[in-house]
Amino acid sequence: MSELLSCIIVDDEPQNQVVLEKMIHGFCPDVKVTGLASSVEEAIELIEDNTPDLVFLDIEMPGNDGFKLLDKFEAPPFVVVFTTAHSEYALKAIKYAALDYLLKPINLKELKLAIAKAKSRIKERNKLPDQNLKKFKVLKESSLDSKLDFEKIALSTDDGIQIIQIDDILWCEADKTYTIVHFVKGNQIKVSKLLKDVEALLPSSDFYRIHKSHIVNLDCITKYTNEDGPMVHLSDGTKLEVAVRRRQLLLTKLKQTEVVLKQLNISDN
Repeated sequence: MSELLSCIIVDDEPQNQVVLEKMIHGFCPDVKVTGLASSVEEAIELIEDNTPDLVFLDIEMPGNDGFKLLDKFEAPPFVVVFTTAHSEYALKAIKYAALDYLLKPINLKELKLAIAKAKSRIKERNKLPDQNLKKFKVLKESSLDSKLDFEKIALSTDDGIQIIQIDDILWCEADKTYTIVHFVKGNQIKVSKLLKDVEALLPSSDFYRIHKSHIVNLDCITKYTNEDGPMVHLSDGTKLEVAVRRRQLLLTKLKQTEVVLKQLNISDN
């Protein structure tokens, strides 16, 4: 028999609490709900009294949002799965921190998957206790910014979690089920995500997928040519092919940036 996980549910709507508790009780026998909370304050008391392994945390609550709960713990002794019905900002912050979430109404299959991931994170936390702290740090920093203008991202590698300054990314390259992230300073890391998943995390105003295998930082393009097919030149000398069908939108995006086109040396001959 697998080890029983204890959890608490934090949600300001009683109906949501009841539905999630019933789903866990009826279909997740390896998880036990030890408490329900309707606010951040109640949740703090429950956590201190019950020390749960897992916290299902609603984001949008009157008074304090779910992010405020994390401010109360320097080193959270639990794994968090956020629950939300909407909020583009909240979801983006969570994704940037590489944390898990469930969209309401909660789907049973997704709930089971989230619990399975939580188990892995608990083991990861025990082996690499600083990894969750890194994720929470990114989330806390992101949640202070209400303009969706994030500066850092947490990415998983074979060695753990890397906290990346987004502006330091030069370009990203598909490598089967991984992505190689190349940096302005010349170093690179191999990320445990598909290129499309990395693309979803990068700001579309600054990054563009020029090819099925390449995403580039638009600010790092120094030249565009079309002599032997569409091609961009990056600030480190790298030359990358541009898919023909992505060429026109790339040029449009370049014209929308603050970079002066003359400095780009654009040649369409």
